[in-house]
Amino acid sequence: MMRATLPNWTLWLQNGANFAKLIELGAFVFSAYQFWAGRRERRAADAASADRARIDATYQAWQVINSAQGKGGSGGRIEALADLLRHDVSLAGVRLDDAWLEDVRLPGARLVRSSFRRANLARANFAGADLEGADFTGADLVSADLTNTNLRGATLAAARLSAATLDGADLRDVKGWTEVRSYAYASVAAVRNPPTGFTEFAHHAGAVGPGRAEHAADDERNYSRVFRAV
Repeated sequence: MMRATLPNWTLWLQNGANFAKLIELGAFVFSAYQFWAGRRERRAADAASADRARIDATYQAWQVINSAQGKGGSGGRIEALADLLRHDVSLAGVRLDDAWLEDVRLPGARLVRSSFRRANLARANFAGADLEGADFTGADLVSADLTNTNLRGATLAAARLSAATLDGADLRDVKGWTEVRSYAYASVAAVRNPPTGFTEFAHHAGAVGPGRAEHAADDERNYSRVFRAV
């Protein structure tokens, strides 16, 4: 009797195992479908999270810059400015008077009507930046890179431009250029829309560029002495 029923139990167990495997397969297929169906929602959530992080970082950067207004030193502003530039945030109207910003890197930044009065911007990189209407009164721009910048209407009175590079800069309506404290070894090659007499004035004050090739050897020999003096 038991031998006759054994195959039935075996068949029942096999069917049960197959059914369990079918359930597992169904669960796997359902999970895969859920994962596939939810990809759009996940992408939207990731994008929202990235936007939130960007907003938070921008807010914190502005907090650093605004809280340090009117104070000397860097105060974290070099890093904050770099963060804003990296997130493609306009820096138009930013006030950085008296800030110590040596080696700050802001190439291509939008700095329209920004204020850098008396700021230390030695070796700053502003290449290609929009500095229209910016105020550099009394700023230290020694060895700064101002290549191809838009300096229309900017104020340079009492600024130091020793060894700065202004090649290709747009100087239309620039103010205070006759009051710059030093042009020694500044490069003014191919400046655009310079005020009448600017190139001659700058060369007479020690700038280099077209028309100065005949003095290159003397300039090379005298560079250290003159640069220390400015």
